[in-house]
Amino acid sequence: MSRMTTERLEELYVGTLALVAEHGYDKLTMDQIAEATKSSKATLYRQWGSKAALVVEALQCTGEINDDFPDTGTIHGDLQALAEHSKSHDKGNSDLITAIMHAMRTNEELATAVRTEILGPARGRIAGMLKKAVDRGEIAADNPALPFADLLFMAPMLLHIVLEGTEPEPEYLHRYFEGVVIPALGIH
Repeated sequence: MSRMTTERLEELYVGTLALVAEHGYDKLTMDQIAEATKSSKATLYRQWGSKAALVVEALQCTGEINDDFPDTGTIHGDLQALAEHSKSHDKGNSDLITAIMHAMRTNEELATAVRTEILGPARGRIAGMLKKAVDRGEIAADNPALPFADLLFMAPMLLHIVLEGTEPEPEYLHRYFEGVVIPALGIH
């Protein structure tokens, strides 16, 4: 367990992610992280064991990725709340997300950790939100889009960054949900 204060951990996480965004994951070394965050490289390795573990924990602890999805009582309301919630996220994350996505192609340790620790729980929250909608009768249990819904939800977050160079704005997400997700899920 860490002897670092919450404030010190937050400082280290923010510094680490800023370096990933600036230099890219592959080019970043633990020496650079130690120097920039005024940490000991030995402490970093003792605490996290690897750069991938440090970066994944930093992603988990600095963002709002662990937040529960909205539960407004309707899938339509949940989607609207989810789009509005995107306003509260830091819009400077495009470089970081791009760097992580690029590194996942070549670094299996990072890819596995991101898929398991970040994307897996997010997919679980999407499935939970949709199960509630199915249980309420808003979505047919046999809807052929349900197995692909996690991709439908994640696509605008990731692809907008790749294609446009920015994170999607809430208005864009509203239009996306109304034009793509709602019809695919058979919601009227």
